[in-house]
Amino acid sequence: MPRLTPATEAAVRERIIRAAAEVFGEKGYHGATIADVVQRSGLSVGAIYTHFRGKDELFVMSCDVISRRSLEALAVRLAPLTATADRLLEAVAYYIETIDEFEGAPGQVGLVRAWAEATETPEVRAMLVRRREQLLATARSLLHEGVVRGELPASLDIEAFAAAFLGLLDGQLLQRIEAGDDYRPGDAMRRARAVLDVLLLAARADTPVAATA
Repeated sequence: MPRLTPATEAAVRERIIRAAAEVFGEKGYHGATIADVVQRSGLSVGAIYTHFRGKDELFVMSCDVISRRSLEALAVRLAPLTATADRLLEAVAYYIETIDEFEGAPGQVGLVRAWAEATETPEVRAMLVRRREQLLATARSLLHEGVVRGELPASLDIEAFAAAFLGLLDGQLLQRIEAGDDYRPGDAMRRARAVLDVLLLAARADTPVAATA
């Protein structure tokens, strides 16, 4: 058989990962099987195992790819904006828009399954840590630029604010699952914006608010 070109191999891997993401999104980690990925991708079992060791690696890779591509797409969305508040608000809007679907595949909500597996599977936990660090780095950069431009005070605890902002984003996933068929993206955006407004108001304060016992 002729050797596959690098481009063809990359296309096959992409096809497998996309199929795996769809299967995991529908059936969950434990319910999904390699046979499901074979059927969804239209490839052979041999083709799957040529590129991946098994279900664990496929699960990690599918989550990793969704996370990486969503960050790349977010960077494009943020590029035209300059004001820190606008950029943070756009990040929230983008996150909510991609909860259920991203580029025709399951969206951010699929990561909830990864969190459920993190305590049992070190590779999954490592993937989630990578994702969190990438998101935190993006948030830190946005906040730092805001401080430099004078939109936020120099006394701002960038690390704490970035972590709080990420908590706001990931909280949308849990609300989405809890709401089920009653979920409304517009309502989620309104609630998230209300929280972000409070965070920004506190961040702009000249002096930090003292914690109460």
